[in-house]
Order: sequence, then C-alpha cells, then structure tokens
Amino acid sequence: MHLRLVHTLSLTLLAFAGLAVLALGGLTAWNLRNGFGNYLAARDVMHFERFVGIVETAAIRAGGQPALLQGTLDMRALMDELNPAPVGPPGLRPPAGPDAFPERVQVVGLDGQVLIGRHWPPDDGTGGPTVERPVRLNGEVVAVARMLTAPLVRHGGEARFLHDQYRVIAAGSVGLMVVALLTAAWLARRWTQPLAAVQDATQRLAQGELTVRLPPGPGLAGRSDEIGDVMRNVNRMAEGLERLDGARRRWLADISHELRTPLTVLRGDIEALQDGVRPLRLEAISVLHEEVLRIGKLVDDLHLLATSDLRALPCHFAPADACALLQRLTHRFEGRAHAAGLTLSLHLPDDPAALAALAVLDVHWDADRIEQLLANLMENSLRYTDAPGQIQVHLQSTGATVSVRVEDSSPGVSAAQMPQLFEPLYRTDPARARLHGGSGLGLAICEAIARAHGGHLEASASALGGVCITLTLPQHATAQPPPAGGFA
Repeated sequence: MHLRLVHTLSLTLLAFAGLAVLALGGLTAWNLRNGFGNYLAARDVMHFERFVGIVETAAIRAGGQPALLQGTLDMRALMDELNPAPVGPPGLRPPAGPDAFPERVQVVGLDGQVLIGRHWPPDDGTGGPTVERPVRLNGEVVAVARMLTAPLVRHGGEARFLHDQYRVIAAGSVGLMVVALLTAAWLARRWTQPLAAVQDATQRLAQGELTVRLPPGPGLAGRSDEIGDVMRNVNRMAEGLERLDGARRRWLADISHELRTPLTVLRGDIEALQDGVRPLRLEAISVLHEEVLRIGKLVDDLHLLATSDLRALPCHFAPADACALLQRLTHRFEGRAHAAGLTLSLHLPDDPAALAALAVLDVHWDADRIEQLLANLMENSLRYTDAPGQIQVHLQSTGATVSVRVEDSSPGVSAAQMPQLFEPLYRTDPARARLHGGSGLGLAICEAIARAHGGHLEASASALGGVCITLTLPQHATAQPPPAGGFA
C-alpha cells in the first residue's frame, strides 16, 4: 500500500507523541509508586518510634527493668495505647493482615530473648530489612526494639490509592493520545494541503497550462515558512513561463511577418520577370539584390540575438580610444543628419580638467562592437526624429566607468513603453517603423552588446523632447559569463 504524505506525517507525529506520552506516564507512575512507598516507610518508622516510647513508659509503670525482662507487658495493651480506637483518621491506623504492625515488631533483650511480640523464625520469608531502636530505662539501654519493614506496595487502602492514581494516569495518557492524534491530523493536513496544491499546479504547468496560479489566501499569503516560499516561487515560475511563451509566440509571428514582406516582394518581382511582364534589366536585378540584402541583414540580426541568448556574445577586447571612436561616428553621421534636417553634435565635459582627461580616453573594449552599438543608437535617432530637430551625444568618464548618452528631440515615447524599447521586434509604432525600414532589432542588439561588456542600457525621457538612451560601460571590460541556462 502506497502511503500518502499526509498519512506518513500523521503516523510520524502520532508515533513521537505516543512515545512521549508513554514515557511521561510510565515515569509518573514509577515516581508515584516509589514516592508513595517512601512516604509509607517514613510514616512506619515514626509509628515504630512512638511504639518504643510507649514500651518505655509502660515498663516504668509496671516496675521498671524487671517487669520488662520478665515479659509482663502485653502487646495488645501496648497497641491499644499506641492506636486508641476513637483517635486518628482510618488512613493513619495500622493495617490488618500480614502487613499489620503488631506482626512486624518485637522487643528483645540484650541476650537476644524475645520479651514482647512474636518470634521470627530464621526462614520466615515475610520479613525484609529491619529497623532497630534502643529501649532505654533511666538512661540505660535494657533492650532493643525491632521492626520488619513493610513491602513497598501494601494491601488495603494504600494499594487502592495507588490503583486509583494509576487509573487517572492511564486515562490522562489516553486523552493525550487522542489529542495528539487530532493534532497530528490537523498539522499533516496544514502541511500537505499547500503541497498538494503545488503538485497540482506543477502538473498542469507541465501539461502546458501556463495560466495556472496558486491562489493567495491562508495557504499562501498567510505562510512565511519554506512552504509559502515554494508556493510563491511556483507562481513566479508560472508567470515567467507564460511571459516566455508569449514572447516566443510573438517572436515567431513577428519574424514570419518580417521575412514574409521582403520574400513576397522578391517573389513578385521574380514572377514578373518570368512572365515577361517586367523586362530583365539591370535596374530589376538591383531591386532583387536589395531585397536579398534586406533579408540577409534581418537573418544576421536574428542570429546575433539568438547567439547572445545562448552564450555570451563573442567579443575581442583590445585597447581603444573612446573619444576618437565617438568623433569618428559623429563625423560619419553628420552628412545624413544634415540631409534629414537634423543637427548632430558631440558634447564633452565643460570642466577643463575633465576635458583634458578626455582628450584621449583609453578603454579596453571591443571597438567594433561598441561602434556597432552606437551606430545603431544614432541610426535609430536619425530615423525617428522629426525635422527640424537635433541629436546630441554626451561623453562622460567617472573613474572606472564610461557613460555615453544619445538623446534626440521629439517625438518622444511614453513612460510605459520605455522598458520595452530593448525587447526584440518591439516597435512603438509598427506602421511608422516599417515606413522607415526598421525591423525592431537594433536596440535589442545594442543591449546584447552592452551586456557582453558588463554594462547596460537605460532609456528615459530626453530634455530635448525625445528619447535619451544612456550607455554605461566599465572602462576596462572583460569577457562575461554565459547567461543563466545558456552554454559556452
């Protein structure tokens, strides 16, 4: 039989509770038995010492030592004097039967002759250890009183008292076992119910139901232990899987759309040439070549992004001059910016000391990759900035890091869209992006290059009215480890 976790936990908790209850009950019963026996033994000794005092008093009344030695004192009279009938509660009176006090005491002379009480044969098995007290008359020891100790558990009222206590202990133990059983069942259900919910949720996730979530409530929001952490992690995992699945579907749809457009144009032109609708001239071949180049560029960009997701983007780090790199880029894009009605400018720090330090800014980068990154940023600004407008490039160095800021004038991007700018194939305005020839991969490639250098990109609103993208890189970059889940 396969035991469920709730049964295993219940039985385990019940076993521990049962052992604890049995151990406590047994220890209590043993301690009660021994403690009560010691109390009876101490009371017996006190009773015996009173008996010795009564013997001494009766001997003096009867004539002193001769009366004691001649055996004229009667045990029944001594017992009546020791335990008057009307005095004392029944529990303090000596018991009757084989454990009776008169049967266990005797007074013997110094020569060993029994003066009061019965003789104890050597083979009498009723006796145990003895208690002895001297009998003194006028300060002189004339005899010895002896008492056989009673058994630890006696008959009569004492035994009934112990049995009653044992029944109370047994009833309490049974009650505690019932409470332990109920508590174990409750705790097991409390621990296993959220685990069962996690099992069901993960099974549904494995079957592709990515919208499943563990509902908040006493089982989730009210738990701050490891089980609550597991439940919250399952929800976060489900959300991440749903996002990844949505991104995968969007990627497939966007890639197929991006490839279908140039392929449709390419097929239409080729069919026109085949049907003779369009003459085979150099201009037609040039159009076909441009479409092929466009498809090749898109495939290269997709391959680059896929590579950056699977492993760290391959970079060849070498010494470079950041100032020369930016000056070369701004000079390269100045003509296009002017033709588009835009002003492109490079800004260095106003501080003379900082300006002197930036005259040559030695860095350790993959200059080709960084040039590709910054070219993509400038290309993005050129495409989506309305004329007349301006594009500004700022360079700053703060010790171990270098910051490059590219910002442009209107139009801008809403704050909600800023975090999505670096997602592959994302466009704030798809129609406008296609009009300008953008695929939506440029900024995603920029982020992959920045990440490969140990840096990052950040988008924010520009004071010029457009978008400001800030690139932060370590001055001396090194190869980065592969992304989590990737391979080298």
